[in-house]
Amino acid sequence: SDTRSQPSSSSLAEIPDYLRKYHTIRSAEQCRSYEAAFNADYAEYRYLHARIAGVSQKFIQLGARMKTLKQGTEEHQASTKIVYEYSHFKKSYPNYQQEKNRCEYLHQKLSHIKSLILQFE
Repeated sequence: SDTRSQPSSSSLAEIPDYLRKYHTIRSAEQCRSYEAAFNADYAEYRYLHARIAGVSQKFIQLGARMKTLKQGTEEHQASTKIVYEYSHFKKSYPNYQQEKNRCEYLHQKLSHIKSLILQFE
C-alpha cells in the first residue's frame, strides 16, 4: 500500500477539527446545520474578540508609554506605575492567552463555515 497518500495520525492531529467536520455543503438541510453551528459559536467569538481587543489596546498603550521614557527622569520613575498596571492586569486576567487562542480558533472556524455557506449559496 502507498503510505504517502494516507495521513499519519500525527498529521491528523494537526488538522483543526472544524476542517474534518465541515466539508462542502451538498444540501439545504446541511447548509442550515452549518448556519446553526456558525450561530452557536458567533456570540462567544464576539465576546472574546471584544475582550481581547480591549486588552491588546491596553498593552499597545503601555508599550508606547514605556518606549518614550528616558532613564533618570521623573517620567522613568513613573514607569514603575506602568509595570504595576501590567502586573495588576496579569493577576486580574490570568486566562488572557487561553482566551486569545480560543478567539483565534473561533475566528478560523467561523471563517471556514462561512466560506462553505457562501460557496453553497
